[in-house]
Amino acid sequence: MVKHIYFITGASGTGKTSLVSEIKNKYQNKNWAFLHFDSIGVSTPENMIKNFGSVENWQKEATLKWIEKMLTEYNYEIIIFEGQVNLEYIKIGFSQNNFSNYKIILIDCNEEVMTKRLTEDRKQPELLTQDMKNWLNFLRNQAKKFNVNIIDTSNKTKSEVLKSFENIIKKHKLI
Repeated sequence: MVKHIYFITGASGTGKTSLVSEIKNKYQNKNWAFLHFDSIGVSTPENMIKNFGSVENWQKEATLKWIEKMLTEYNYEIIIFEGQVNLEYIKIGFSQNNFSNYKIILIDCNEEVMTKRLTEDRKQPELLTQDMKNWLNFLRNQAKKFNVNIIDTSNKTKSEVLKSFENIIKKHKLI
């Protein structure tokens, strides 16, 4: 079976998990897998540094392992994968496995919306750091550099975000 993998990434509070939930609800009867990066368990930054030399090295190794696992252990028409990941690591992982049938989709929003979502909606103000804001901008710049699809969720409803995602995957004629 030919797999299509959609790697949904973005900073905390941009709407990744909400989008995947909407996709899962609508397409639950399809032969699709829904995977979350964090389901592997996320260590503390101290342990990441101790075991891998840096947080970035841990993220890269975890991303590469996830990609290999998706390609060898999952037999689905479509795999929807969600997580906060450096886009370069995604590209490296698929390239190392000679797999090109994937799309990276950046879920993005402006800082004002991210602030509201993290502090008011999710009640996780501790995630709203300068590092997270920098990460938001880093991913946005990477997406532009790599010509990755960007869905800006700032002023969209959940159904509008879902429609934006569907427009991307319609190119593969899978829905």
